[in-house]
Amino acid sequence: MINIKIQTKHMIFSIMCLAALFQACSNKSEQQRPVASQQIAGTCVADTIIYSVVIKNPNAQDTWTEQCLSQLNRHKLVDQYFDAVYDHKAIAYSYANHRQLSISEIKDLEKSDEFSRDKIAKLQFWESWYFDEQKQAMAKKVHAVLLAYEIHSDDGEIKGYKAAFYIKMKG
Repeated sequence: MINIKIQTKHMIFSIMCLAALFQACSNKSEQQRPVASQQIAGTCVADTIIYSVVIKNPNAQDTWTEQCLSQLNRHKLVDQYFDAVYDHKAIAYSYANHRQLSISEIKDLEKSDEFSRDKIAKLQFWESWYFDEQKQAMAKKVHAVLLAYEIHSDDGEIKGYKAAFYIKMKG
């Protein structure tokens, strides 16, 4: 019974995340514009909202989540976040104490036995949401993104997720 409740919660969460993802990806020409040039119009309806998005299917039997994530290039996305930190275009922060992390601390994380980029399975967003009533349109401003990776039990089951670091977005 508990397992069905958890699966139902995961499915509802996945549907909500995918609806937001499809909305964000629906207009390819807008997607190609740099973020800095985009003006956010409308009334702020959420400042600041924090939510998690599953970016790696935790259950191979869950074909719905697999289909929902089929257009995501997870490895490229994760690599871009790490590259931004290593190239000094972004700063990594500790989720535990909000302290700036050094490049050597990120490299140490990558060397640890419990971590691999392939285990990054969730993102957590800090955003402000805006609703333009005249256009009936939603816009979001991402303030920060946290990368979280899977923690496995001795028998290989996912026990939960652990924060790797977060990055504050510019603009």
